[in-house]
Amino acid sequence: MGRLPGFDYKRPFFYMVTLRRVRVLQPTASAGGIGTSQTCGVAKPFPFCSISAEGRVVPNAITEAFESAIREWTGFWRSVESVSPHVVMPDHLHLLIKLAAVEKAVSLSVVVGDLRKRLNRAYWQVWQPPVPADGKGSADAAPCKTLAPHIFEESWHDWIVKKEGQLAGFRKYILENPLRHARRQANRQFFTRARQITFRGVRYWAYGNEALLELPVIVAIKGHRRGMSPADACDCKNYPADAGDSNPQVLPSGASAPPMNASGLMGAASRIGPGGAGLSTFLSPLEKDAGNEIIKSGGVLIVLSMQGFGERWHPTEKQERLCAAGRMLYLSPYEPQAAKLSKKEMYIRAHALVDWALEHSSEYLEAWP
Repeated sequence: MGRLPGFDYKRPFFYMVTLRRVRVLQPTASAGGIGTSQTCGVAKPFPFCSISAEGRVVPNAITEAFESAIREWTGFWRSVESVSPHVVMPDHLHLLIKLAAVEKAVSLSVVVGDLRKRLNRAYWQVWQPPVPADGKGSADAAPCKTLAPHIFEESWHDWIVKKEGQLAGFRKYILENPLRHARRQANRQFFTRARQITFRGVRYWAYGNEALLELPVIVAIKGHRRGMSPADACDCKNYPADAGDSNPQVLPSGASAPPMNASGLMGAASRIGPGGAGLSTFLSPLEKDAGNEIIKSGGVLIVLSMQGFGERWHPTEKQERLCAAGRMLYLSPYEPQAAKLSKKEMYIRAHALVDWALEHSSEYLEAWP
């Protein structure tokens, strides 16, 4: 993902960083040849660890190599004050990195880039498959000597933790990641049926992963339709803009981001990655595009429904897959009804849900075409 424009990533803040494993090893050119998954005898990287049914990390040799690499990396960089907590998952890592206030500080991208190289080297030091010259395979063959493919995706995600109260939320998110993984694996069928839940003392119809309501960052999104201007919009809640910081990720409680255009909204949505959820009705074209950006960046969606739905309701096939993977939640405060809503009822409910989203979110993004 792109870094936040205009922000100095040398500043001594906490940063929640996520590194994701590639799905398939790609060819890597070198003087000695091409190091591909076929060259090294594997098409898909091995899991970094496994997760028990109780939600605990079960380490393997790669896990231990990664832990050692992280310790060495932390000791090497004066600009890295601490990495606590962090967790190694089967296909990704989460790290809460605190940069230090030192002279000649280096940026987050430099230290994370070095970490990716160290982890990549640690992975291939653990797993060096034997590949003979004839390529037919032999237990006595020499190990693969070509340049090792990259294990991590080129794009990595960060969240700048400056808002009061978010630090504890991110720590909890990282530490409980294995437990959430185990629950998702055990409850995929549960995530694909409608049910009633209670949230903050109120009953709702829900479909998907209700644990998304507990994430440390929930960003309400309002994308107006073409033909509207800021003067036409319903001022559902007149939140004061924060004059001290234009970063939409770290607005103080009760503040709204200044209105933006479509490209600004897409950029802000792409920065809602792991640990964050987009909250909206996702009805307007802008909102739908923002939702797609959030999913692509590793975030999740909480979709507010104007129509109540009962136990037999199901979303589309694509949305149902996201629900089954624990990455989407449909939520409605309304009871199901057979009669179609009038335009007036839809208008009233839409604005009521915008109010609800503002009340239950930590940030707010608003955009016009």
